Amino acid sequence: MRSRFFLCLIIAAVAGCGRTPPQALGTLEWDRVNGRALVSEVITDIYVREGDVVAAGSPLLKLDDRKIRAEVDSVKGKLQQAEWALKERIAGPRPQTIAEERARVASAQADVVNTRNVYERRKGLYIKKHTSKEDLEQAPKDFQSAQARLKERSEALAELLAGTRVEQVEQSRAQVVSLKSELAQLNLKLADYTVKAARRGRVDSLPFKLGDRPPVNAVVATLLSGEKPWARIYVPEPYRSKTTPGESYPVMIDGQMDTFTARLRTISSEASFTPYYALSEKDRSRLVYVAELDLLDDHASRLTAGTPVQLLLEDL
Repeated sequence: MRSRFFLCLIIAAVAGCGRTPPQALGTLEWDRVNGRALVSEVITDIYVREGDVVAAGSPLLKLDDRKIRAEVDSVKGKLQQAEWALKERIAGPRPQTIAEERARVASAQADVVNTRNVYERRKGLYIKKHTSKEDLEQAPKDFQSAQARLKERSEALAELLAGTRVEQVEQSRAQVVSLKSELAQLNLKLADYTVKAARRGRVDSLPFKLGDRPPVNAVVATLLSGEKPWARIYVPEPYRSKTTPGESYPVMIDGQMDTFTARLRTISSEASFTPYYALSEKDRSRLVYVAELDLLDDHASRLTAGTPVQLLLEDL
């Protein structure tokens, strides 16, 4: 009986030593920054390769921008015309133009005097029976036409002397502002034809090759950004209340002998189902809470995304 008792103790001890300590399972993640094609155009240049480390603002690839550049050039031409028209209206009429209009007024005045004299002569000739009635009736008509031309030329001269109206200047100024705004919008669109890195990071994937025409809003480049990866871990419900944002916890990473230290960034307030890699026959329907932890160790920067990671729960 005593030997059987000690045998049971040994079996229990061995079984106890083989138990896996409680863990919260998850994977390592990097911040993913996607560059998208805002237009559907052919890729004409690719400036980087997968694995390259790029700075924020570095060009990654370029789309065919000939159409948008033609629009930019067209608006630039219209803007130049509008700016010169505005300058012309502000400056007012040239002295030569005013002098030319004065000459037209003087010519119209001479025509008035001449047609009036013709009318007076024809009246005398008609009395003496030296001209016809039709010629007499035409003379006042010519005189009235000359007076109308004189009035027209005088009004034109007065308009030149008065200068450009304020309303005309403001209309030209508004047109210039409108064209400048249109040009700025086109330049912003033109800049989108060159896909740039929004943050510093490593090029993870370039799903399209040179000559491809990606659809609108397609992801054409993905960067892994940040100094270190972070861990997305699913914490079982019994340990939810034992984790505190801002606190540091030990984690194990597959393929690494050392234990890493991670600071809890956030933990969700709503439960979700356990992911496929944390399921077992015993707890398939067990609820967990998604937590995000920042790795604090400097050598964590060499770790790759997707690597399994375990948060050790036995010390919580």
